[in-house]
Amino acid sequence: MNILDRYILRKFLTALAGTVISFSLIVFVVDFIERGWRLVQRYDIGFDVITWYYVNYLPFYIILAFPVAMLVSTLFSVGSLAKNKELDVMKASGISLYRISAPILIAAFVFSVGVMIFAEFVLTGCERRKDEIKSALIQKRESSSRLIRSDLRVPGKGGWILLCRTYNINTKVGNDVKIGKIVNNRNEKLYVAEKIVATDSGWTLINGSGQELPSDPDGPPGHYIKFDTLWAPFLTQSPEMLAELPVSPRQVSFFELRRRIRQKLILGEPVRKDQVELFLKITFPFANFILALIGAPLAANPRRSGPSVGFGLSIIISFIFFVLIRTGQSLGNNGKLPPLLGASLGDLVFLVIGLGLLVKARK
Repeated sequence: MNILDRYILRKFLTALAGTVISFSLIVFVVDFIERGWRLVQRYDIGFDVITWYYVNYLPFYIILAFPVAMLVSTLFSVGSLAKNKELDVMKASGISLYRISAPILIAAFVFSVGVMIFAEFVLTGCERRKDEIKSALIQKRESSSRLIRSDLRVPGKGGWILLCRTYNINTKVGNDVKIGKIVNNRNEKLYVAEKIVATDSGWTLINGSGQELPSDPDGPPGHYIKFDTLWAPFLTQSPEMLAELPVSPRQVSFFELRRRIRQKLILGEPVRKDQVELFLKITFPFANFILALIGAPLAANPRRSGPSVGFGLSIIISFIFFVLIRTGQSLGNNGKLPPLLGASLGDLVFLVIGLGLLVKARK
């Protein structure tokens, strides 16, 4: 990295740090005035609780502010070069706009990957803690209500599906149990039991019956058994899988969400919304790179290099971008676009615009 790259990068990173902090603070203040203060008054909680609640909300603010901050920082850093005629001097020295923008675009790409990793390992945990704080410390809900899960449908390996009316997470006991083995859309075996209990050696069914269903409806009946207790080593579902509480996709990692989607597909449940959220975990962080790609050629024009013009352009472009993100998400959720295309709509539109601006910009 030469002196020029370090000079450009220092301008960009300085602007980025200040902009991320400023936008995160603005979003925090607006949210606290709109919702946080109402929580304090309604539930009569101390500021220590509401502070801890918003500390865990902070990663979401940062990720939300990063694309806007990336665009503002690019416009300001490149715009200052254009306004001070430094950009003209660099071009006169034979340095193209592509080369001038390279350190910013490389940094933007690195930040995009960093935001993705940050969301995967930090945001998910903070989102879960935030909801736990709201439930237990703010709304003061009974924790016992989180110990009983109802109407479980959990698929396992080999086509075995476990259905349970209620399941106690503490005692690891389920009631009103049905277990079926489905192969090629046909139910081959069925077990019905009063209870299912987790033991060191696996699951045990209590007071029930089992039947091997015939492949030919007009053929002889299948094998039938009745039991007081029955060890069920064929069940690969773990107690932890049954204990999983329903959470929003933002609270689970990419691979965990993908696993849940596969489970829903086995059960025949709708997965479009989850698929869109899964792809957004990748496409949204890369908006940072794409908005920097748009900002560089825009700011290279001296007429667009003033601070007020740059800030105004940032707000307009960011607004359009977030509208496209929400539109694509809605179309993907409703099945009007494939999930990947719905999650990528904003990125694709702005990537085409950014590449077009970069090609047409004066080199």
